[in-house]
Amino acid sequence: MNITAFQSNLDFIKSLYFHEEWKDEDCRDEILEAIEECNQKIEKALGESMYYLEKHKPTFEAVEKVVNKFPSTLSYEDEDGRIPIQEAALGNGPQYVPVLAKQGIKHKLGGKNTRGGLMIANAADDDGWNTLQWLVAVLADDDEEDAKKVDVLKQLQKSGLFVKKDIQELDLLFLSCYSHCKKRFEYLVRLDPDALIETMVQNKPLIHYVSTFHSEESITLVLKAAFKHHPNKGGLLFHKDDQGTTVFDCFCDENGVEKTMSLLYQILSPKREYPILHHVFINTPQHKDLFMKKFPWAYHLQDHNGRTLHEAVLAAGPDIMNKNDILLATLTDNQIQTKDPITTLYPFAAMAVGEDADLEQSYYLLRRKPSVMDKRSRVGNTRSRKRRKMSK
Repeated sequence: MNITAFQSNLDFIKSLYFHEEWKDEDCRDEILEAIEECNQKIEKALGESMYYLEKHKPTFEAVEKVVNKFPSTLSYEDEDGRIPIQEAALGNGPQYVPVLAKQGIKHKLGGKNTRGGLMIANAADDDGWNTLQWLVAVLADDDEEDAKKVDVLKQLQKSGLFVKKDIQELDLLFLSCYSHCKKRFEYLVRLDPDALIETMVQNKPLIHYVSTFHSEESITLVLKAAFKHHPNKGGLLFHKDDQGTTVFDCFCDENGVEKTMSLLYQILSPKREYPILHHVFINTPQHKDLFMKKFPWAYHLQDHNGRTLHEAVLAAGPDIMNKNDILLATLTDNQIQTKDPITTLYPFAAMAVGEDADLEQSYYLLRRKPSVMDKRSRVGNTRSRKRRKMSK
């Protein structure tokens, strides 16, 4: 029997009893029982069909129609205990996640604060991840599929179903720092660059944890993101954990110095525009020879403040400059007579300020170029004359 014939029969029965042309109540009850059984089978069929959205690709409007007519299809569980929105997030139609979530909110799927099923975890999964975590973490067969899931996240964000704080609270960077989630990882980092620093995994910062337990592809992915979003912090390469271990030392301990330096070379050398030596000389001067050998082209670069390497180290304080005494010894006459672009201090003055002031080195620089004092005096006299003229 086709659907048209079945509908005709229902209309006939409805009319027959509505006009009281047929008054056999036992017959009516038996018909209603059959219809109820049929209705349950229809719901079951549509519920199961929800797991194959990627296969038969209904329109979003069609999904909404089915759910509005049979809300129970949203919570229909498969043999693994997953509901349709979770199955979609796993890869069987991720583009349907937003519409399923909106319908889930409308029909109160899972109660309050589940965001239409996005926050529901599957008890059968050992990891206990919720739908949103699965959407971020599940592998993609190619870049196109990965990009589709980024589009889904964008839609969820636009509708307020995915928010920035989820990135850290749900460990989304940790779940996506793999080559098969590359685009999703990069999208999440753009939303919350600080999550690279603040996300903790087993009491370790994410970037430290990755160096210990992840592949070279994952390490490269995280480091590239760190250099892109935290260039003024040395790409987090010298960020320390609670034990005071830098990311660089952690990488070297786990992967070896040679492999670590080779990895950094692949990341930084193609464009040759990142002032890596500025950060090395200031943060880990004990490694300066290692980096000088690998990145000689960075010696003459300027940092984001327009400082040369010498100026950046001087600005970091006398203690840092003394740890890089080779820079002090190689200051040219021109450099000694050049003011810092930010503090406007001459090198001799920079060595004479702060808790770690080194007057001996300050005097050394003055002896080499005492004329800088004349320059300061001339500037001071010029300003005095200008003030006197203005007061007349």
